[in-house]
Amino acid sequence: MNKLALTLACGLGWIAASAWAKPVSTARDAQVTVELVPEFAQAVAGRPNWLALRVVPEPGWHTYWVNPGDAGLATRQKWILPERVTTQPSLWPYPTAYREGPLVTYGFGEEHVLLTAVEVPGDYPAASLPLALEVRWLACKDICIPGRASLSLDWPVAMAPGAARRPPLFAKARLRIPADARDWSGQFAGDDAGLDVFLPVPGEFLAAAQSAEFFPAAKALVDHAAAAVWESNGQGLIWRMPISPEFIDWPGQLDGVLVLQGQGAPRAFDVRLTAGAVPDDGQAWGQKAQAAPARTEIGLLLAAAFAFLGGLILNLMPCVFPVLALKALSLAGAEHAHERRSESLYYAAGVVLSFLCVAALLLGLRAAGAALGWGFQLQNPVVVGVLAYLMLVVGLGLANWTQIGMSWMGLGQQLVQQSGHKGAFLTGVLAVVVASPCTAPFMGAALGYAVTQNPPTALAVFAALGVGMAFPFLLVSWVPALANRLPRPGPWMETFKKVLAWPMFATAGWLMWVLYRQTSGLGLMLALLGALLIAVAVRQSPGGRWVSERWAAGLLVLALAGFLLPPFHGASPQAPISENWMTYSDQVVADLRASGRPVFVNFTASWCISCLVNEQAALSNGAVRELIDAERVAMVKADWTNYDPQITQALARFGRNGVPLYLLYPRGGGEPVVLPQLLTPGIVRQALEAAVAGGP
Repeated sequence: MNKLALTLACGLGWIAASAWAKPVSTARDAQVTVELVPEFAQAVAGRPNWLALRVVPEPGWHTYWVNPGDAGLATRQKWILPERVTTQPSLWPYPTAYREGPLVTYGFGEEHVLLTAVEVPGDYPAASLPLALEVRWLACKDICIPGRASLSLDWPVAMAPGAARRPPLFAKARLRIPADARDWSGQFAGDDAGLDVFLPVPGEFLAAAQSAEFFPAAKALVDHAAAAVWESNGQGLIWRMPISPEFIDWPGQLDGVLVLQGQGAPRAFDVRLTAGAVPDDGQAWGQKAQAAPARTEIGLLLAAAFAFLGGLILNLMPCVFPVLALKALSLAGAEHAHERRSESLYYAAGVVLSFLCVAALLLGLRAAGAALGWGFQLQNPVVVGVLAYLMLVVGLGLANWTQIGMSWMGLGQQLVQQSGHKGAFLTGVLAVVVASPCTAPFMGAALGYAVTQNPPTALAVFAALGVGMAFPFLLVSWVPALANRLPRPGPWMETFKKVLAWPMFATAGWLMWVLYRQTSGLGLMLALLGALLIAVAVRQSPGGRWVSERWAAGLLVLALAGFLLPPFHGASPQAPISENWMTYSDQVVADLRASGRPVFVNFTASWCISCLVNEQAALSNGAVRELIDAERVAMVKADWTNYDPQITQALARFGRNGVPLYLLYPRGGGEPVVLPQLLTPGIVRQALEAAVAGGP
């Protein structure tokens, strides 16, 4: 019995010790894990007691600093404390600047710690300190997800703090906390042109620094995405930055964090500035922030015109052809002019409204902090798979494999028959869905302008894009001379429908290939199994349906359920890069340019048919390849098949919001030449010959 009691006592002691050895309170939500960790085993009355909020985003995700920059929300803490117990303001680590499209945000893409001191009065009567903390944050990657957690801690109160719980955690956290330099007596001054800041940095820090960053704590004060200019007058640093478009009024004082980078680890300082004169006798110092490449700014009218032309050309893109053929078939089958005109208006409404919906979603996600571009939905394997299924069903209907007459397939019935206003509207919707990964000439500049403007302006540009895409059908339907050239209805239409099934099957196959590039062989196998289930579900033999409507619905649900499995939601591997191409990164391009070689950068994606056509027709041309090999042109591929924030940022620097984009850096340095979005061997050869000669 004594042995049993001893064993139980030891076991309970081990459990208690283990509980203190682990984080006291842990929670996870929205791709972020948070922990509340006490510095010591016990709190001591009459002195500050430190707690650490450890925040760990998943790889690729980030949360936001006190001032999130151009977008985002700072992590917020709400403490619930016993009476007379208070907390000091939390100490934040210095942030990292992230360029997300045309925006710059401040935050943390790795584990970081917020330190908070809890003040316990000396006559605190209880033996324990019950604490609760409500934490809210915004986690962003290709999308942004708000998260929250409730953490609690019953902290024993004693005369001595006891053993340290996680010394390395607190030691590392304090290294990231900016040193208090509010006595440096810095000054700031501003006007409509921008904000000037003077930071009197002591000589020992200034001499060792090679570059600097200043993170103002005030929101809506400066244009964070603009290039900062640093100068020195020998006594300190002068920092200049344009004013934010959302600027309202100057603060009474300006707090911020200065980060100096030298040979070793960065040195961060918490500074406080007062309004005053800023010296104007500075000289160029250190490494200035890299400005985005110069690009021509366009206004709303020119952007709308470019969008309209881009929409017109979009009709010629290979990815849109099957849907356009379906619409042509519908117009040819109309017996009266008023039917053609009516259907063309509904088709145009479907196109324009779909573009506006995609634009609203894109702008909303970007406003929430996500760095997304045109065709963003095709970076999601689930969306790609569902589109492949849709193309398969439409192709089966055109081939008379099924009449798709079941009630739950009413949408498919309209898409296949293409009759009536609803069918015309849905055809316009389908056209936009299929066209979304394509970027036609003129579209790049128009969409790059649109996503940096206010929502009404941006939506006007996207509406012009939709009107341009729908315009040919409006023209044919409303101009009698053109309408009379349409072929007359007849038996040939049934044969033509069956012929059009093959482009649909080809599109479905292409999307399956994209899915394989985004996921793995297992993901492709699951998607093909789902396609087989769908084919069985919609199959209708001359004698009747193969399966009942209930069984068919079950097969459809089972096919779509496959997209809930891990291959479609894990960290997708990047599409493989050919042996003739180097994988893109900013550093790779910089190193190649420094070597003096001409550099060709191909921004592409597996779901962009225009990109694939350009690669096969122009970049793989024999004469072009010979010139590339002879002149040792470095070929770099920026593959955007899966979301890559570095590629998104690079596109934004050139005013683009989608692929393709082709850059050619000349030999010996200089600004890159931007090639057209539709390439021919002649265009590429001419550009290469100029680049190897050392100029545009």
